[in-house]
Amino acid sequence: MRDLSMRFAVFALCLCAALPAAAEDLPQFPKIGPPGSLPEAICDQSKASDGAWLLGRWVSPQSRWEFSRQGQGLAWALDRKGSVEDGMGWSAGTRIDGGVEQISPCTFKLDAGGGQFALDGVLTDDGKIFAVAANAKGKTARFILRRER
Repeated sequence: MRDLSMRFAVFALCLCAALPAAAEDLPQFPKIGPPGSLPEAICDQSKASDGAWLLGRWVSPQSRWEFSRQGQGLAWALDRKGSVEDGMGWSAGTRIDGGVEQISPCTFKLDAGGGQFALDGVLTDDGKIFAVAANAKGKTARFILRRER
């Protein structure tokens, strides 16, 4: 009986030693980094822009964005469609409105609620916008926007 339990212990030890090697054979999925970094801008950010490239409707999963002219500046609205909990404290059907604080030929900064919501975005080579949002509590979320069809 003691010989059997010793064999079992040796077998279990060998099995545990082989698990890391077996795990390397499993499919590896891309790891998503923290939502703090934006890609390099594809334009000269020092040039002035009227923001025409940003105007219109953009979409991302669970949200719809609309950028429009308002007086001398640009305004935006975000309609949140789902109830996905992403740490930003949004509920289903949340709507946020604000202004465009800065704009260049390929980058922008948005603000709403006097610092309650901020978003930095960059237009990418493929015509999408990569953006990072932050709320007053320091929670962040990433967005990849594309033109609405």
